[in-house]
Amino acid sequence: MPIAKKLQEKQFSIYATSGTAKYLSENGVKVNTVEKIWEGQNSILELMHSGKLNFIVNTPTKGKVESRDGFRIRRTAVECKIPCFTAIDTVNALVDVIEHNKKEEQIEAVNIIDV
Repeated sequence: MPIAKKLQEKQFSIYATSGTAKYLSENGVKVNTVEKIWEGQNSILELMHSGKLNFIVNTPTKGKVESRDGFRIRRTAVECKIPCFTAIDTVNALVDVIEHNKKEEQIEAVNIIDV
């Protein structure tokens, strides 16, 4: 939550699947909800292919099972050349760098995706 709030303060756009979006919204974070892969045509994969995402946060829950959404999201991130963070401490370090970077206004959006 602290990471999402910091990014929101920096005017980042945050995208999340329904469960994460609900949690963030209930805690005061403005979030754009995106469908999970199996939910429809406006899924996270389509958003990834759109070129609108600067990076993705996807923490693995079930490992390297190819049929799982998280695996497919991470694989698509690689295919689309979108940086994908799989550990919260790494994202926290990134936020610290952004906060101290003089060129922070060049980074326009962040995307938090959870499956």
